[in-house]
Amino acid sequence: MSFKELCTNLEEKIKNSYEQGVTGTEAEKLAGEFLVAQLIVSEELKNADLNSRMRKSGLKAVRAAFYLDIVQKSDKRPTEAQTAAMVDVNPVVQEEQNSFDKAEVDRDNLERYYNVFAAAHIHFRTVAKGSFNS
Repeated sequence: MSFKELCTNLEEKIKNSYEQGVTGTEAEKLAGEFLVAQLIVSEELKNADLNSRMRKSGLKAVRAAFYLDIVQKSDKRPTEAQTAAMVDVNPVVQEEQNSFDKAEVDRDNLERYYNVFAAAHIHFRTVAKGSFNS
């Protein structure tokens, strides 16, 4: 099962729990399932965080390379604002920036899933203990 399928499956279980109700035994099982899901998301989050950090480093290196190239090729040194603008409009820099932005958005999305699964785990644990009156 892919990560996307796992998330969709768990989202459906949350929806079904409030539409159809859930027994204490089912809630206990679901609490465990969401705890395992947190472990899976945690691993995905680790990889996404590393990807984001690497893309950030790559973006800095690409920006620096184009900055130096602009400064070295200019007869008269351009102002910082001009240099920054020339770096920002470079297609390679824009592509690297887009990749970095996407990596950050993906990481943030995983953090939201982790938080939702943590809340679902607590919710189902509460139901399993009989502390939830539906």
